[in-house]
Amino acid sequence: MIGRAYRTAQILSIDIVIGVVILLRFFCVQFGVAPGWEAYVLLGGVVWLIYTADHLRDAENKIRSSRERYLFHKDHRKSLLVVAGIVLLVLSLLIFFIPLVIFLGGLALAIFSFIYLLMQHRLSRFLSKELYVALVYSAGILMVPFLLSETYQWDIFLLLVLLTFVNLSLFSWYEKEDDIRDKFQSIATELNGKQLEKIILLLISISLAIAILSINVITIYFIAGFVIYALMLIFSDWFRLKHRYRAIGDGIFLLPILFEWL
Repeated sequence: MIGRAYRTAQILSIDIVIGVVILLRFFCVQFGVAPGWEAYVLLGGVVWLIYTADHLRDAENKIRSSRERYLFHKDHRKSLLVVAGIVLLVLSLLIFFIPLVIFLGGLALAIFSFIYLLMQHRLSRFLSKELYVALVYSAGILMVPFLLSETYQWDIFLLLVLLTFVNLSLFSWYEKEDDIRDKFQSIATELNGKQLEKIILLLISISLAIAILSINVITIYFIAGFVIYALMLIFSDWFRLKHRYRAIGDGIFLLPILFEWL
């Protein structure tokens, strides 16, 4: 029963939303800022809307897909659209309770996300979906602590982008056969397996080198994440069983809970 509930949470991107909120909390604590609860609800809600819109569109376009996520979004399209409308209404009301600088930053990110959703196939010629998502995802999380603290640590931004990009690239690597069958464009279908493995390992090595240069709570978190991703690539047969790579890979974004009191 617990396993089914978790799987449903994955299908609905609830685990992604929880991870975003936990990461925002983690970075806000480390940067010494305390945004109101509205910031957490807004970020979580916007992320859920973006992921849901993307999945609904993919479910509509990939008629023959047998993936559980696409089938669920296709079967429950009307209900999900109603829920999305309610979430959008609530988020619109919360806008009036956040600092102007965060509103403007969030608006810019929302515009970029909307453009991507409309022009994904064209933009993919110049920038992979995985990299674009990693950039927007990281900017959305770090925007609040950066703006409120007026401290812009670009090494931290780079590490979060790389962590997210490696996460998405690993998932694409694991699901390459499914992507090919469903005619789904991903970095794994654009590159051969060996090329992608080398790129992922190179990015992990670069990221670890950057993180080790400045040891603190934030970089310790990144080191732990990248080491786990390296293990996922090396011991792929074990992680592939029962889709362990999904639970553990996304679990990296829940890991900051362990750093709450450090």
